[in-house]
Amino acid sequence: MQALVLANAMLSLLLCAAFFVAYRMVLRLRRLFQEIAPVGALTNARGPQPGDMAPAGSFATLDGQAMGLAGGAMPRLLLFVSATCPISRKVIPIARSFCAKEQLELVLAGDDNPAAQTLFAQQTATPPALFINDPALGRALEVDKLPAAFLLDQQGVLIARGLVNNREHLESLLNAWESGFGTVQAYIAHNRKAARTSA
Repeated sequence: MQALVLANAMLSLLLCAAFFVAYRMVLRLRRLFQEIAPVGALTNARGPQPGDMAPAGSFATLDGQAMGLAGGAMPRLLLFVSATCPISRKVIPIARSFCAKEQLELVLAGDDNPAAQTLFAQQTATPPALFINDPALGRALEVDKLPAAFLLDQQGVLIARGLVNNREHLESLLNAWESGFGTVQAYIAHNRKAARTSA
């Protein structure tokens, strides 16, 4: 009987210790998630940066017309994609849903032969008038990796830019704009610096 009481007491102590350890782990995890912010779209130091004007002039679309980057009825998300890039194919429907929700105009861009791009536009249900196929645009924006996104306001000012492969990356472009910083990374760095200064 005494052995049973002792065993129960030991089990109770063990259970209390386990609860204590779990509580400490939850506190540590909460602190960790506060310090590690979500990763935004990866930005490139080359080419036009947030706050700069987008390249002037008009760029050829698949319908044989030309489109300027400024003067849209709403902010515009310019998304560089390729038919040979599986991530591009995955991100286009995500970007379409995102733009519909956030009231942005989605324009796809690339640099391939017109026949291949026309087929790609058909496969992704993209109107030819909203698909720029002009190597000059990629060179002007210094696009070197895909899929690359550029968020522009109606006047053609670059709001944010970065490589995107999921909805969180697309949302980070808007978050950077709303926070007043060019990138989410700059916003996080500013907050950390302010926290260290106030400490």
